[in-house]
Parts: sequence; C-alpha cells; structure tokens
Amino acid sequence: MTHISRRNLMQSGGLACLGGLLAACTVTTHGSVTSFTLDVAKVEAYAQAGYNFAQMVLAVPNVAQGIGAPLVAVVEACAQNALAALDSLKTQANGSLTVSYNNASVKQAFQSILADFETVLSAAGTLLQAEAGLSQTVRDKMSLAMTAAETITSLMQAMVSTGSRANNVSSRMSESAALAVLGVSG
Repeated sequence: MTHISRRNLMQSGGLACLGGLLAACTVTTHGSVTSFTLDVAKVEAYAQAGYNFAQMVLAVPNVAQGIGAPLVAVVEACAQNALAALDSLKTQANGSLTVSYNNASVKQAFQSILADFETVLSAAGTLLQAEAGLSQTVRDKMSLAMTAAETITSLMQAMVSTGSRANNVSSRMSESAALAVLGVSG
C-alpha cells in the first residue's frame, strides 16, 4: 500500500493548480507586441476572493485597535478598489470569456486587483503580529485565510508571468481550497 504524505498531497494540489492556471492565461507575441489573454472568470473569482478576504480582516474583533484606523481605511478602500477594477476589466471583456490585453486599461485593472490583494494581505499580517488580544481561534482562522490569500496572490502573479517564472509558483494549498476558504465557489 502506498502512503501519501500531507506534503505530497499539497505539492500535487499545487501542481494541479498551476496546470489549471497556465490554461487560464495564454501569451502570444506578434512582432514586438506581446498580448496576454486572461480567463475573465478566474480573474473575477480571484477579485471576489480578495474582497472577501478584506471583509474577513475587517470582521476580526478589535481590528481597529490591532492595526489602527488608518490601516482599516486602507483595507476598506482596497476592497472597494478591487471591485471597481474588476468592473473595469469586465467592461473591457464586453461579456467575453477571455480578454486579451496589450493595452494599458486591462493591464491596469488586473494589476490594481493584485496590488489591492497584496495590501490587504500585508494588513492581515500586521493584525496577526499586533498585540490585539486575539483569541487563538481567531488567530487560527486568520492564519488559514492568509494562507489562502497568499495562494491566490501567487496564482495571480503567475497568471501574467511567462516561462520559468510561472513554473516557480509555490502555493501552500490548491486553488479550489484557497477559494473555498475565502468564500468563493468554484
């Protein structure tokens, strides 16, 4: 009987996730113009995951004391910005399942979603490190949510990476598990 370790399972999940991700983004070059084609549904799921993650951070008891009112305002703004950037990207897609870009507007929308996600992730890290009197249960939930958010961030970064950079994606959980933790059905 073959024994499958938790580490092997997570590595396999990460590899399967990477395979799905690479299918979600194609890169084509015509002359000196390189275009990326993004799977709009994937980007939408990732943006929703980012929004949900921001809401999770803000729902933590005593969050304002833990990270401070200015950072709470940043997290709130990031959540709204991610949704606005997603709306912009969906407008560019015009109902299509994919959107190709070598223009600035789609690229900016995608990068805005990613940047907002990374900002909220940083705020959550600050919250976990703060002495905010968080219970162990809350810390465990936030830690799991952060792992899921880190996975989605890595996937988003890899979505627009090419070649060897995309092969270096390291995720600690599968895409479907990360989306589930962040309340997005896949």
